Amino acid sequence: MSTNFAILAFFSLMLTYLLICEIFTILFRLTGLTEETARFQVISMLTTCGFTTAESELITSSRKRRKLAFVTILFGYIFSVTIVSMVINFFMRLTDGNIFHLIVKILLAIIVLVIIWYSLLKVNFVKNNFDRFISKIGIKTMFKNHHNPILILGFFKNEVIAEVTITNLPDELFQVQLKDSNIRLNYTLQILTIIKNDDISIGVTGESILETGDKVIIFGTLKNIKKLFVKEKDFL
Repeated sequence: MSTNFAILAFFSLMLTYLLICEIFTILFRLTGLTEETARFQVISMLTTCGFTTAESELITSSRKRRKLAFVTILFGYIFSVTIVSMVINFFMRLTDGNIFHLIVKILLAIIVLVIIWYSLLKVNFVKNNFDRFISKIGIKTMFKNHHNPILILGFFKNEVIAEVTITNLPDELFQVQLKDSNIRLNYTLQILTIIKNDDISIGVTGESILETGDKVIIFGTLKNIKKLFVKEKDFL
């Protein structure tokens, strides 16, 4: 294995590792975890530390999260073994004559990784499109249009702002105008925005009718949001 090939392979592996981390973070968010909690749990599992004891109930209380945790930990073990074997093999072939060039190449690789990672997390255009793409795949594979994935966008004391993707419209909202749905009376929820076709935001009125495929930005307690949009007890 040449030095250049080893650096390229290591760089590709680390880039894949970062992408896997972001993908699983998005998938865990679809199950109702906040982005901060999801990312922390994914990093813990990918680094083979498992999920943290203090928040273990968040993972074990949901069938979908348990399955995701199993796959995430499996990926973590695979990557750990692969990375360790590559590093050992690389340093065994290292000679004194190419250490300086090696350090320069490694620094360049790290800089490129940081730029890619920063773009993925901080550049809104890149992050939003990547999140949307992975979310679509996750919704189809994990939920099969039986549930309505919930993304937590923010916390306000005991209430949240959440984005709900309607893949299975609740019976009580089917062809019912919002003013007749009693969402505010029965669930104390307020729909802030309705998004059609992924990117067309429309104003919310009493005559608005929710349809399958819509996304709604909703304000209220997470418990009541799940009570309205999530019917399978095991998903909670």
